[in-house]
Amino acid sequence: MSKVIKKIFRSLSYIVCIVVLSLVPDAWLWHIGVADWPLPLAIAWWIPSLLILLAEVGLQLGKFHRESVRVLFSLLLFSVMPKVVFILFDLFLPWFLALLPALALAGWFLYGFLVGWKRLEIHNVTYSSPELPPYFDGYKILHFSDFHLGTFPKGSDFVKQVVERANAEGVEMMLFTGDLVNDAADEVKPYLEELKKLQAPDGIFSVWGNHDYCEYNTNHSLSALRKNRRMLFDFQKQLGWHQLMNEHFTVSHGMASIEIIGVENAGQPPFTNRSNLRKAMKGVAKDAFKIVLTHDPHHWRREVLRMGVHLTLAGHTHAGQLKIGKLTPASMAFKEWGGEYRVGKQMLSVSAGLGGSFPFRLGAWPEMTVITLKRDLDSRYR
Repeated sequence: MSKVIKKIFRSLSYIVCIVVLSLVPDAWLWHIGVADWPLPLAIAWWIPSLLILLAEVGLQLGKFHRESVRVLFSLLLFSVMPKVVFILFDLFLPWFLALLPALALAGWFLYGFLVGWKRLEIHNVTYSSPELPPYFDGYKILHFSDFHLGTFPKGSDFVKQVVERANAEGVEMMLFTGDLVNDAADEVKPYLEELKKLQAPDGIFSVWGNHDYCEYNTNHSLSALRKNRRMLFDFQKQLGWHQLMNEHFTVSHGMASIEIIGVENAGQPPFTNRSNLRKAMKGVAKDAFKIVLTHDPHHWRREVLRMGVHLTLAGHTHAGQLKIGKLTPASMAFKEWGGEYRVGKQMLSVSAGLGGSFPFRLGAWPEMTVITLKRDLDSRYR
């Protein structure tokens, strides 16, 4: 019962915050002039805020997830934020000059919708450890995450671009940390043949993220959920990906090996925690070099750090899909939201991902990360 009450309270809190965020600038501008507009325009003024409220309610009720996300964030970017900027500049500039930075901001956001979501970047990172077997010195891994295939516009060649860029890196192994789809398993179909072209000598390994369980679909029946999950599992098998569902896989080179350990989505409220790291690590030697794949980076501090894991890979945050310098909305929900983090000899690498809940990226460009493993007997971790 307490969990239900907490869930209701959390949902109401989100709704109240969104309402306040959208209504305060509207009320301010209404007070300083919009109230004098012709009646039809004055009534229309409140429509964006009403749609924001409806979209947030839809999200909290689990209805029309894709549509609700797109309406909510589009209006926050193109209605609420430009209004806030206008209000700030209107405090010391004539209204027609205050309008210019507001329009510039809207234009900048438009770039994120038209171009930013396909501006693919590849980052290079080195992880050094004295415990890395000599055979794996210089070993290269490509980490990618959060495709959200169902959100790409029809006819987009972005997935083809990802495949070509990934293969061109010539890595030994590829690791995917969840959210292949957004709402339903059949989102993979249009890209199945293209994704089959991904190649790595030691294989491609994947774990599931919160979206891969297909709980954001409009059909929440148990049979529909099971069907979607079976389909997604089968699709990834057709791709030749090794799905690690709370299990591990030993990759051997010469006389040495490393362990790839994957857990199901290790979510925390409001996301379900399906992970079982102890089960996944059962049979793994204590002195083995260990890489953990987990979708949610919260899992690193919550559990992984205690397990003596060398390298942890995660996604989920999308780096907020919006980043200005080091400022991103993701930092409000995640201590580790993007890039590399170290505690002693252990490192977490959080991918900003490739897609998102809607096709928009600004500053937090879509990315893949090439990680080079180095054997460093000086025991300095970089």
